[in-house]
Amino acid sequence: MQMMLSLSGIALIGAALTAFLRPVSPALAIFVSLTCSLVLLYCVLDPLGETFTAMSDMMASAGLDGEIYFPVIKAVGIATVVRIVANLCRDAGQSALGAKLEFAGAIASIAVCVPLMEQVFQLMGLILQT
Repeated sequence: MQMMLSLSGIALIGAALTAFLRPVSPALAIFVSLTCSLVLLYCVLDPLGETFTAMSDMMASAGLDGEIYFPVIKAVGIATVVRIVANLCRDAGQSALGAKLEFAGAIASIAVCVPLMEQVFQLMGLILQT
């Protein structure tokens, strides 16, 4: 809870600075927005690492390997990065570029999930054979 309050404060300060700087210097406003985004992402690296460790431990205790959840984690990571960068593109006045990035992100998410889909189809084949 405390961390989210701090992150919200950083985001609000960044948004206020960006709104103030945009009429004066659009390039500096984009730089401030990008810097705040990077600070926010840096602040969540430790909790993210702890989450991955906990998930790996749970998967290992259940006797499952990482091939099952790695594609999902990759797809979520792609979606998160694409959303942030696409919004930065829109802030910079490049809406078309942001839309194209979102399309590319959707294709990349599908591509990283192919191994998971292969495993699902193999499992379905085994179930249907019995």
